[in-house]
Amino acid sequence: MAKKRRTMITAGRLVTGVAYTAVTPTDAGQQRAAKLNASSAARQRINLKHSWQKCEVVLAANFGARDLVVTLTYDDDHLPPSKREAVKQLKKFIKLLRERRRSRGETLKYIYVTESKHGDGRFHHHLVINATGEDFDEIRELWACGTDINIDNIDLWGFGELAKYLTKEPREEGSANGARTWTPSKGLPHPEKISDWVDENLDLTAPPGAIVLDSEAKKINSFGSYTYIKYLLPEPQPSRRCRPPRKPKTEKGRNLSGLEHSISCGKGPGTQGKEREYSCKQPPNVVH
Repeated sequence: MAKKRRTMITAGRLVTGVAYTAVTPTDAGQQRAAKLNASSAARQRINLKHSWQKCEVVLAANFGARDLVVTLTYDDDHLPPSKREAVKQLKKFIKLLRERRRSRGETLKYIYVTESKHGDGRFHHHLVINATGEDFDEIRELWACGTDINIDNIDLWGFGELAKYLTKEPREEGSANGARTWTPSKGLPHPEKISDWVDENLDLTAPPGAIVLDSEAKKINSFGSYTYIKYLLPEPQPSRRCRPPRKPKTEKGRNLSGLEHSISCGKGPGTQGKEREYSCKQPPNVVH
């Protein structure tokens, strides 16, 4: 039975794949040429040739929809004289943020670029960082070089558009075709790439709930063809743990299950100096 060669690249929720007729030892002449054309065209669709394409898969492999896109700017008093000095200031900020998170047992993942060649020409930084739930106030506290800070979630962009935005200056101003124009934190996982042989009649399709971003099916001639697909897997749903009902506690035979008592949680805004009280049946949510 005839086979096709299939290659799939998985980067988090982002999946890209091709399937094409591959050359076999018995092929010759027109048949061999057609299959070579098909395999070459298919590989071109998934080769990460440009900086923004490499950035896209690294973003998708390491960040989710609710992670953050941060823009840091400088006020007049802190405007650096050179890009080198601007990067120094950013690294100081990253170090402070990493140390703050480490004190809470949390990690920091990031990708950043430093720009100055569009808008009013002032140095500024774009960062993508993993969210922890305490980020907005913390970022504003730790960035001491200006108050104009913008923070968005990644889902307002999409991985492809965000990657193009992060690499826009070198693409517009000119740079080596495949040169990396963005800086990632150390140890970021890379996309997973798998190649195998599949049945000739297999179609590349997205699973239920996935969002198809791009697709193509091309027939070179009767001997050679390829299919290509790029899709975004559904956002994973948070798992819900169901606890079994607790047995009522007893104290010397006395059932306490119906007894509601109060827990003092200290003084807070809106309490007029009174201690806030919560029922033991519904304890307050505590964010660590």
